Amino acid sequence: MSDWRDPWDGGREGSRNDGRIDGCDGFDGDAGAWSTPAPEPGASLPPFRRSFSLQRTRFAVGLPDASTATVDVDHLSGRASLYRDDRHVRTSDMPVRFPLGSEAIAVAASRYGMRRIHLIGADGSERRLDPAPGTPEHWRAQLSRRHPGVGRTLAACAVIVLTVDLILVAPQLLELVTHLRFWADRCSPFVSPVDLPVWANTALAINAGLAGIERALTFRHHRLLDAETDGIGS
Repeated sequence: MSDWRDPWDGGREGSRNDGRIDGCDGFDGDAGAWSTPAPEPGASLPPFRRSFSLQRTRFAVGLPDASTATVDVDHLSGRASLYRDDRHVRTSDMPVRFPLGSEAIAVAASRYGMRRIHLIGADGSERRLDPAPGTPEHWRAQLSRRHPGVGRTLAACAVIVLTVDLILVAPQLLELVTHLRFWADRCSPFVSPVDLPVWANTALAINAGLAGIERALTFRHHRLLDAETDGIGS
């Protein structure tokens, strides 16, 4: 793992020197650059386009053998594709563990983003892959580096929003569930001390979604606090 190098620095053979990132340029490419079917084995890594950043993301890591492993994630289909030196190797449903000799890349997503995108070494050590320029994760990391105070404030606000959402929404959901016939025949229905109007619950859901996105972009996860974000298996 000591031989790691930045996969986005254009240092490998065949990279360009015009300021663009190999495999991540071409933001203005064809609309068909991203195809729904899984790429053919050996297919070239398509350029990453900002217009698809809400449904796709991309990460890469330099390997000890001087090759580069890239993982392209399609959130809509729930699939991840592994490329090695910009050539397609395999596409699988998430969660997935891509073998790389004695190492492996573990990939798992939540409803709002990535939960896990790590290179697992032969000794069990883990290292998170680097987000490609142009991806939401890369933008969020840049924000924290350039404005650490803003980054910390966003992270704290996300925790507060999810905590409030849990406190206010959980009792209402429990009341709803215990009034179902299956439960009502076996136990006394629970009466929630909280009864918010529809508009308030809608506002809570929207804010919780934004908070979930913030935490997914910064790879933060708590089993209870982020329960709503666990859309795709861990």
